[in-house]
Amino acid sequence: MRDALSALASAGAPAVPEGILSDLRRAGILGTAGGGEPAVRTAHPPLRLRTLVLMLTTSCNLACRYCYEDRDGGCVDGQGRPGAGAGREATDSVAPASAADRGGAPGEMSPEALRESVRFLLDHSGANRKVSIVLFGGEPLLRFPLLRDAVHEARAMAQGSGKEISFSVTTNGTLVSREIAGFLKENRVSVCVSIDGPREVHDVNRPYASGRGSYDDVERGIAHLMENRDGIPLAARVTLGRGAVDVRKTFRHLRGLGFDEVGFAPASAAEGGSVALTGEELDRVLGGFRTLAAEYADDVRERRMPAFSNMTQILSLVHRGDPMPYPCGAGIGMMAADPSGAFYPCHRLCGVGDSMGDPSRGIATDARARFLDGARRRRESACDACWAKNFCAGGCYHDAYLRQGDLFAPSTHYCRWIRELFLLGLRTYVRIQNETPTFLDVVLGERGIA
Repeated sequence: MRDALSALASAGAPAVPEGILSDLRRAGILGTAGGGEPAVRTAHPPLRLRTLVLMLTTSCNLACRYCYEDRDGGCVDGQGRPGAGAGREATDSVAPASAADRGGAPGEMSPEALRESVRFLLDHSGANRKVSIVLFGGEPLLRFPLLRDAVHEARAMAQGSGKEISFSVTTNGTLVSREIAGFLKENRVSVCVSIDGPREVHDVNRPYASGRGSYDDVERGIAHLMENRDGIPLAARVTLGRGAVDVRKTFRHLRGLGFDEVGFAPASAAEGGSVALTGEELDRVLGGFRTLAAEYADDVRERRMPAFSNMTQILSLVHRGDPMPYPCGAGIGMMAADPSGAFYPCHRLCGVGDSMGDPSRGIATDARARFLDGARRRRESACDACWAKNFCAGGCYHDAYLRQGDLFAPSTHYCRWIRELFLLGLRTYVRIQNETPTFLDVVLGERGIA
């Protein structure tokens, strides 16, 4: 806690009104290391699904150097995969999923598995009136006919269940045609494009298997999306790997392409992996984030919609005043269905450990209990002395698995990223509350994340 308070009081930071400090302490956001914060509940939270990730395919037409999914459908160790198409003809064609993807699940989702998974979401969403489906892969647009049917059928099923359903798709952007962009617009499907910045950065990180860069195809797809927006936000997701750390340049480039939101995440990588950020590179990234955070607050003051989505997420957490007993909603309000329909806590954990059931058998309560118990033990032991534990709760399970071979090991390599971002978020929160106190209530509420 002393680290957080000293950062808030550092030179150049706005004064912190005692009322804001009291709110942060009371919420447990500024917890004292080792005790005094709200405890994690001993009972497992009930399964009330809000979000279902549908893995339509494990096939992909790119060979990204940091991809955590093996091109045969398995999970890789994050060592980087130079020549990711090794063993296959080096072309721009699709890398087919194996016949037995990730422990026996077919690599292509069937219409039946899709319908059963959607029905499970609706039947196990409890009192949640609003639910969401994330259309994912591999590259989900390789299965556009199935994606199209998924949207139509799921919407009809939701209406019959008295639920309101929303859709999003995460895509590499290379396959977005005018037809596809028009469908996404007509059906109000939110789009997140994985793009790593200008051509010279993106083409190194996200080539085709032949080695040819994908930037021009992605840029063309973005143009089609821009022509068919109709008020639907367009988000960019940037993966930061070794040698590509100029976040300010990347942010401005993507804003120039028309993206409403830009978010950054470090590449998942095993210890010593060739794609992991070095300590010096992390310094540069965090320096860039400080600039983006200041510009975020400037935008708020000038009544412009800010676009740095990492900051929006932090501000939302702080403003809600809701400590995180778990690092994310995996296995609680979110599940992922792999191509066979088997359930896993999230899309990144498909094939890692035991599945949590399937639509026909229901949720395997023992497997879910083991997962949540492991997450709780991590937070209550390894992370107990950390003042930021109520913001992080130990970090991403998948990152821990790649680095340490243990889902429930704390993601210690991630600690500095989290602490620095959180401190930056606290300082930005104080500034915004001083200058534009209505922003967080109004704007975050409109986005449905406050």
